[in-house]
Amino acid sequence: MENKTLKELERAKEYFYQLKLIDAYNILRRFFDRLPFKPEREHSEFIGIFIRVLSELDKKQELNFYLAELEKLEPKMDCPLISYQLAMVYVNSEPAQTKRAVEILETFLKKYPTGDFAAKAKMTLAYCYDSLSNDIAAVRKLIFSIEDIQDKQLANLLETWKAKVLRDEGSFCESERVLIRLLEAFRPAEDWYSYFTAKMIFIGLYRKWGKTDLARQILVEVLQLSKELPLRTIKRQLASLQESFANQYPEASLVLVTKGRSNFLRFCDSEVEFDESQPIDRLTKFLLLERKLTKQQIIKILFDREYLPETDDSIIYYHIHQVKKGFKKLGINSPKVAKKGLYYEYAGDVKLIEEIV
Repeated sequence: MENKTLKELERAKEYFYQLKLIDAYNILRRFFDRLPFKPEREHSEFIGIFIRVLSELDKKQELNFYLAELEKLEPKMDCPLISYQLAMVYVNSEPAQTKRAVEILETFLKKYPTGDFAAKAKMTLAYCYDSLSNDIAAVRKLIFSIEDIQDKQLANLLETWKAKVLRDEGSFCESERVLIRLLEAFRPAEDWYSYFTAKMIFIGLYRKWGKTDLARQILVEVLQLSKELPLRTIKRQLASLQESFANQYPEASLVLVTKGRSNFLRFCDSEVEFDESQPIDRLTKFLLLERKLTKQQIIKILFDREYLPETDDSIIYYHIHQVKKGFKKLGINSPKVAKKGLYYEYAGDVKLIEEIV
């Protein structure tokens, strides 16, 4: 392979870990378009990053294309590196084909038992065992057999896996120590993948440990951090966590707190501050205070003008949807906001608190 191409691939890897996913995609796409015609070892080395880029950017059609091409190549070439790529795509396809990936990865590790390739394969196989049967012993055996990793980011990910194993075995204190140490060292701008993985494991740790308040606190922090980032799969995991938390507290009240010029919304142990100068936040506050708002009132609150029937219904719908999204970020799975005749109504329980500064 040309030295120029290798440098480009290394640049794509840097872009990936710096969360410059579009830049990484543009380089990797050009390289992986060679795959059906000229398979190279580097396709295997970078397949994990490329798949993750496609997943986060929601490029399902391209992922399906590479899956189809690899399925054609694999029986023709009888090459472990092609098989490895196919296994990686199987794990990340929708729906995942985990059992097929397991067969390939187990065979691959017989031929490549050591090195960074083996480390990647073992972590992926551990993920498969965890997903299929929650086999903690098998996962431990794989993860703790990995040694002498040269790649820094891969070494970071291995440490997060070890923290997860300790958590799943019930060694909560030890798992917490590992995660605290890792998160002191990790920076999202340098290795977002390991950072977010560690945060997710931390949330699960505190839930298993019974420290629900701390788990929710981390969840809110991660939600805020990921809000504007192109992280489709991370956001999907966060949404699932939000839903599970909300189901734990189906009868909890939403609390509107006024503290001087500041306003806060609290739900269980989550809290967000909102700014009345922003239309969505202003609408949220009035809806909670009044419980029912007409279309005329909503437009007045948002824009300080009269309601225009021919254009404003879609505008109102959009803003009400944004209010619901704000509630979901607090962990409220089913925001009780609905259109009732001429009104939009919040039907949940709200407590109003005015705190003295």
